[in-house]
Amino acid sequence: MPTVGPVLPALSASPRSGVLTGWGNAWLAGLVGLDDVITQVHRALGGAAAPHILGDEPLVLGLGALRSAGAQRLRLVLPVPGDAAGLPGPPEVNRDAITAGEAVLVVGPNPPLALVPGVVVHGPALEGGLESVHWRVLAAARVPVPGAGLRAAELELGEAIRTTTAALVHLDIASARPEVLNVLRDRVEEEPGPGLGPGYPPGAHALLARAERLSTLLDLAARDDGAAVTASEIARRSAALRGLSAAVRRAYEAAYGAFDPSYATVPPRRR
Repeated sequence: MPTVGPVLPALSASPRSGVLTGWGNAWLAGLVGLDDVITQVHRALGGAAAPHILGDEPLVLGLGALRSAGAQRLRLVLPVPGDAAGLPGPPEVNRDAITAGEAVLVVGPNPPLALVPGVVVHGPALEGGLESVHWRVLAAARVPVPGAGLRAAELELGEAIRTTTAALVHLDIASARPEVLNVLRDRVEEEPGPGLGPGYPPGAHALLARAERLSTLLDLAARDDGAAVTASEIARRSAALRGLSAAVRRAYEAAYGAFDPSYATVPPRRR
């Protein structure tokens, strides 16, 4: 059996910068308090003990500094090698964001800013070392045109699901990992993760829940070559999964980018 397996871009079911974007937008619009943002980030990223940092400050102070700098909106970007759509430049910022696999574009300051996360481990890993996220604040070159909207991303994701399902059925992947096809075919409604705060339309929540479910599928499918045996079969399987991965990334970006304060269901709070 060939030893060359599928190479898929890493995609977390909950991008570290997603919850910061989703709740940060609600806070910048005055829909939640800063303490709500901090609570949600800690809940999604490992508990209240994690010392998350933004710039050179604890997260709570770093967010305050962003607001003082004129931050009006946050935009999640999930780039991969060969697909830098949505990145603001300059080249060194794009390179760091691609290496991290995610970034947050801060719209409002002049020049705009890019937040690029990295993980810091505190204490020995064997002893259950605590992980925290350090978002570096980098000067960006421009604010790119927003990516696909919810409807376009939903259509692209649906087409990618059909294409991937057809490819895996043709390759008889079901005989090796039936759970992969089950996730593709099952249309059960699920609640999305904690990433979206108040101010997001129902369509954003539905799209994010679907994208999160499919990112779990991609992680499962990337563990081996399924029932593919020949190099040609493996290549076709990999191409189908890469197409699905790209559609999932764009669905994430569209869901987190769909913030609209008119959809808020809680009274405004400021801090």
